[in-house]
Amino acid sequence: MIISKEIKFYSYTGFLIIVLAYSIAQLYIKSHLPELGWTVSDWLINYEDGGFKRRGLSGSILFFIQDSLKIPLNTQIFFIQSLFFFFIFYFFIRLVLSKKVNWDILILGCSPLCLLFIPVSIFNSGRKEIVLIALILYFVNGRTDRLKKYILFIGFIIGLFLHELFYFYLPFVMAAFILKTNKINFKYLGGLFLTSTAVVLILFFLGGEINQGQSLELLKQRGIELSTFNIFTYNIVEERKAMFEAYQSYILFGAELMFMTLLFFIFIKKYLPQKLKVFKIFIVISLIWVGPLYFLGADWFRWNHIYSLLLLILIMVALPDNDQRTISIEGKLNIPLLMIMILFFIVFYLHIQYDSSGNSEEYLMQYIEDKISFFKI
Repeated sequence: MIISKEIKFYSYTGFLIIVLAYSIAQLYIKSHLPELGWTVSDWLINYEDGGFKRRGLSGSILFFIQDSLKIPLNTQIFFIQSLFFFFIFYFFIRLVLSKKVNWDILILGCSPLCLLFIPVSIFNSGRKEIVLIALILYFVNGRTDRLKKYILFIGFIIGLFLHELFYFYLPFVMAAFILKTNKINFKYLGGLFLTSTAVVLILFFLGGEINQGQSLELLKQRGIELSTFNIFTYNIVEERKAMFEAYQSYILFGAELMFMTLLFFIFIKKYLPQKLKVFKIFIVISLIWVGPLYFLGADWFRWNHIYSLLLLILIMVALPDNDQRTISIEGKLNIPLLMIMILFFIVFYLHIQYDSSGNSEEYLMQYIEDKISFFKI
C-alpha cells in the first residue's frame, strides 16, 4: 500500500504532538507535587536574597507577578515551561515545512538527545535552556528582518541573566545568524560577542552566590516547598566528587554525544557535501567552546541535549528551501537508521534510569526485571 508523503508527515507531526502533550502533562504533575525539585527551583533564583547574582532575574520577575496578580509561583513556572515547549515544537514543525527534508533528518530529530530527550528525562526538562532553543528556532523561521535581529540580540543578552550557560552556546547563535542571512555581519556578530562576554564577566565578578542563606525561607513564605536536592542546596565540591565516583556513567554520556555528532556528520557528508568543511570546523570550535561547561557542571545529559538539538537546527537551516506550497519530504524511510535510533533510545533511557538512581546497578537490573514482568502480564 502506497502512503502519500502528506499522510506520513501528518503521522510524524501527530507523534510530535503526542510527545508535547505528554511532556506538558508530566510538567503539570510535577508542578503540583508537595515538594518541588530542580526543574522548578532553577526558575526561582532571585535578587531578593542577597541582591544581584547570576540567574536571579527570573525569580525576581516571578515574585513580582505573584505579588501583583496573586498567581502562585508553581503555576507561573508551569505556564512558562508549557509556552516555551509549545514554541519549540511549533517552530520545529514550521522549519520542517520550509525545507526540502528527508526521513533521515526527521529520524535524527527524534533522537533521545534531541526532541525525545524532553519526555525521556522529564525530571530535568523545562529548565532555562528552553528559552535559548525557542529563541534560535524563532529566528531561523520565516523571513529575516531588522526586528528579528534585534530580538535575537536582545533576547540572548537577557537570557544570560536567566542562566549563564547561554554563553557556552554562543557559537550556535552566531552560526544560526550566518546561515539564515547568508552573510557574515561583523558589526552584529562582534557586538553580540563583546556584549555577551561583558555580561558574563559582570556576572562572574559582581554577582553573588545563588543561595545567600535566605532563599529557602523566602520560598516557604511564598508557598514553595522544595525537595532535599534542589538548586539552592547544590554543592559543587560534593558534585565534583560524585562525578569522579560515577566516571563510568560520564564516559557513557561522552560517548553518546560523540555518537550523535557522528550521525550528524554522516548526514552532512551525504546530503550537504558542499558544507561539510564548514560544519567540520564549526563542530570542532563549538565542542571546544562548550567544553568548560562539562567541567563546571554535572548535568552532562542536559549539555548533550542542548548541543545536539541546536546542531540539528543548524543542519536543517542549511538544507535547501522548499519553495512549493506542498510538503517536501524526499527519499524513503531509512529503516536501518530508524533501528539504530530505537536502540539508541533504549540505551539512553536505561542510562537515565541508572544515573537518576544514584548510579545503582542493582536498581537498574530490578527496573528492567519489573518492566519485563509487566509486559509478560
